[in-house]
Amino acid sequence: MKLSAAELIIFDWDGTLFQSIDLIQDSIVAAGREVGENIPVAVARSIIGLGLKAAQKQLFPHFTGAETDLLTRFHRAYRQHYEAGEGEIRLYAGVTELIGQLHAQGKVVAVATAKSRSGIDRSLDATGLKMFVSHSRTPEECRPKPDPQMLHEILSDARVSADRAVMIGDTTHDLLMAKNAGVPAVALTHGAHSHAELSGMSPVAVCDDIQALRAVLCG
Repeated sequence: MKLSAAELIIFDWDGTLFQSIDLIQDSIVAAGREVGENIPVAVARSIIGLGLKAAQKQLFPHFTGAETDLLTRFHRAYRQHYEAGEGEIRLYAGVTELIGQLHAQGKVVAVATAKSRSGIDRSLDATGLKMFVSHSRTPEECRPKPDPQMLHEILSDARVSADRAVMIGDTTHDLLMAKNAGVPAVALTHGAHSHAELSGMSPVAVCDDIQALRAVLCG
């Protein structure tokens, strides 16, 4: 299938459409510091896309599972740091035009994200993209990436087969989720993971920015 013929376009959010990677990374590190944990920047960046709960083993490999209070304080501190800076974050250049063009072409647009439900709803409202997004899933409703449940549910809701859809993401977690669901994937290199990491997942295309992605998706 030519990507321009895809009927359903599923986007990750953070680092794919929204320029939030540095804020997420810095908020994870700062929250760790507040609870007495030193989280390396590289580790914080590597888990973006999984969601904090799913990434606890990577963030705190020495934990035994009994640190409930500390984890609660960590999650609270993360939200405070992230929400304090969220208002300054913008969409990547060209995102609004791309989503508008896809919608005008009759494509179904969806989002599969590691954000909370309240977080993605807030972001869609703030960016003006809510009117274009027909379906969305978060780890609050589904198992986290790279489990394919988010994509399976979006495909079912949209009544589109996996081979007529495409997943767009900036992390290996996005690409592995797509592979697990049998959905073609396109990697965007302007987000959390490197060109080499993303290329190693064998996506059908690798794009460096939204303009290149637009050429691939819209023909």
